[in-house]
Amino acid sequence: DNLLVPKPGFPLYQVLAESQGASVKEYDLLPSQGWQADLAQLESLVDARTKALIVNNPSNPCGSVFPKEHLLGFIDIAARHKLPIIADEIYGEMAFEGVAFHPLAELAPHVPVITVGGLAKQFLVPGWRVGWLMLHDPVHALDDLRE
Repeated sequence: DNLLVPKPGFPLYQVLAESQGASVKEYDLLPSQGWQADLAQLESLVDARTKALIVNNPSNPCGSVFPKEHLLGFIDIAARHKLPIIADEIYGEMAFEGVAFHPLAELAPHVPVITVGGLAKQFLVPGWRVGWLMLHDPVHALDDLRE
């Protein structure tokens, strides 16, 4: 099994995947395009063993915040390939003034999204390990996960 993860990206994604016997495939974030993903290259990585797409928005380490249209591109790919999205939005409340942050789950009426969040970044309390997962699954694709 494999997960699609951004490059450059947060290295813990690979560690967590490998600890569960999975691997990662890295999709490129393009500095020349404000660190947006190369969506064509991302889609070319999908195979029969791909289990999920990880989207880190706002990006760590690049700091980019994806515009709504770009996020819809991730959702279209996930829908075509019946993949859930794991949305790492730990920095979601930390976008610069004037930059719109769009939670993926709000844009995905037909794609399951598992949103990752936490307190440490938003409230500037390093070391606090308080976090959560929120499941948005309008198509009931992840009902087993709820159990």
